[in-house]
Order: sequence, then structure tokens, then C-alpha cells
Amino acid sequence: MVRPQDLVRRAGLVLALAVVPFAGSIRPAAAAAPAGHVYIQTNDAASNAVIAYGRDGDGALTLDQTIPTGGQGNLPTGVGSQASLAITADGEHLLAVNAGSDDVSLLDVGSDGLHVADVTPVGDRPVSVAVHGSIVYVLNQGDDTVQGLRIVGNDLVRIPRSVANLSGERVNAAEVAFSPDGHILAVTEKDSSKIDTFVVRPNGRAVGPKVHASSGATPFGFQFGPDGRLYVSEAPGSAASSYDVAADGTLDVISASIADHQAAACWLVVTSDGRFAYVANAGSANVSQYAIGPNGALSLVGTGANGATDPGPVDLDVTDGDGFLYVLNGRTGSITGFSVSATDGSLTGIGGASGFAAGAAGLVAV
Repeated sequence: MVRPQDLVRRAGLVLALAVVPFAGSIRPAAAAAPAGHVYIQTNDAASNAVIAYGRDGDGALTLDQTIPTGGQGNLPTGVGSQASLAITADGEHLLAVNAGSDDVSLLDVGSDGLHVADVTPVGDRPVSVAVHGSIVYVLNQGDDTVQGLRIVGNDLVRIPRSVANLSGERVNAAEVAFSPDGHILAVTEKDSSKIDTFVVRPNGRAVGPKVHASSGATPFGFQFGPDGRLYVSEAPGSAASSYDVAADGTLDVISASIADHQAAACWLVVTSDGRFAYVANAGSANVSQYAIGPNGALSLVGTGANGATDPGPVDLDVTDGDGFLYVLNGRTGSITGFSVSATDGSLTGIGGASGFAAGAAGLVAV
């Protein structure tokens, strides 16, 4: 629930943000309804904010709105994670973690734009958020836990006894995500090179963890495919692995650390049809493409240099329908866009957006 002090703080943040060049919730003059949206968050330590871009049918982005989340980011530290933003399946709510103020924001997505509906305290340094139906789980990197919340109307309500520990302390966890059916919750731990899985009960409580050694060092970004298998990037080896996932959360390796021959594969997304995975490489500023076989096996497409980005990619996502891929470049304050071939998944650059401050983190595309 929104606390009275948050309302006071939020009012101050809105005033403070109004002096920033891109700031305020002032929106451009009304135009034709966009085909979709791309959302990022600034991660600003004084006033975290979500920036919304309208997406045209050809993938071009137009600045639509900037709105404070009611919390603080943690620049210059950065979140070091994937999925610090998440959107509900019905598209009615957007969730944003505020790593500097230890809370999570629920934003209502309406025809007239974004509105902050609730800001709820969570654990220490939340860096990633996942949602399935009305159930939300936040990854608290600072205290090595996951924590459950429920969306009730326009409120976030804590799920009783839902805080669960990861495999250990100071594991530097990177992401939390649900399986397609919401039955399994997974977390990657960078410093321990482990992957945790939890079974989510009907009441929303996550039971676990079941701890697995990662195929390669430093598992980072990941996503469940529509087949329920798990696809994970591995940073130092610049590789990706795939896993079968049992009903109790047990992982079995399918493809072990398939290198992309680039540098620092840190973020990974799977197309909704389950045919391809894309990895953003922080060290080589590009995107690698993997084909996914019927059994979940990964095979690198070409040399692995399948699309160039600006320096410092920090997250990526594909749009509904898999027509476009967008990469957030935190170091340069830009978004790189690609169209995705419906035939072979190949990428063609289509521009993107720029003009926001360096250090942004988290991207959702719809």
C-alpha cells in the first residue's frame, strides 16, 4: 500500500523531475494510437522514473511519457540484473523495482498513459521483478531473498510468509522469473554460479530453493521458453545453456554452455514461438542469435555477431508477436531496435531512441 510519507515524497519527486530535460508526465500532443510500447526506467538515485515510447507499426519509437515511480534508483552502482521492469499479461499494469529505496512500484497502464497506483516496501536492493497472473515476485539482491506480492485492484499486497532465502549469502543474484504456467520460479546467482528453483503453491508461496550448479560460470539473464524449458546466458564464457525443468524444479542440462564467440553474454530473451533466443553481449556491444531445436537444444546462428548495438547493452526484449527486438544501452543512454525476420529470425537494424541519461536499466517491449 502507498504510505503517507511516500505521497509526500512522490510530490517532491515530481517537482524535482520537472527540471530534467526529458522529465515530467507531460505528454506530446495526441496522435494516432501506437502499435505498441517500449518502457525503460532511468534508475536515477534521486528520482527513479519510467520512460514510455510509442512503437509504430514499422518499429519506430516516439517519446510518449516520463513518469516518476515514487522511488529511487541506485546510480551510479547500477542494478546488475535482467527484468527490473515487468508487465502483466493483460497489459494493464507495469511493475518497476526501486533499488535505491527498497520498494516496488505498480503503475496502471491506461489509454491516457501511465499512472503510479502503489509503492510498496520490499527487501534490501530489489533488482528484478516477475509477474504471473496477479502474483508478483521480487528479487532482493541485497538480502539474498525473493519476496511475494499480489496485485489486488490497483494495490500491491504482501503474500504472508512468502520471503524465501536463496542458496546462500552475497550470491549477487541477477534475475527472477516464472515458468509459463506459473508453477516454477527461478533465480540466477552470479557469484555462486548457481540456479535456484522454487515451486509456487496455489496460495502464492514459493517453496524451496532447489539449488543447481550452472552449466557455466556466472549465470545471468534467462527466460523460460513457451515449452517450459529454461534458457540461460553465462557472462564470462559468453555462452548460453538450456535446461529441461521437472515439475519439482529439478534442472537437467540439454545444451551445455554453447559459446557465442563474442564478449560477456549477460541478457537473454526467447521468442514467444520458442524458435529463437537472443543474447545481448555487454563486452562486444552486439546481439547473438541462437536457434532452438524441438528438444530445446541451442545452436548458434552464424558467427554470433548478429546485430550491432551501442556500447553498454543492459537488457533486451522482443515485442508481442516477435516482430521487433529492442536493446537498452545503459552506458550511452540509447535504445537499439531491430526488426525480426519471421522466416529465419535474422535481425535488421531499424534505429531506436536516445537522449536519456546513462545508467538506465530494465526494458519491456509490447
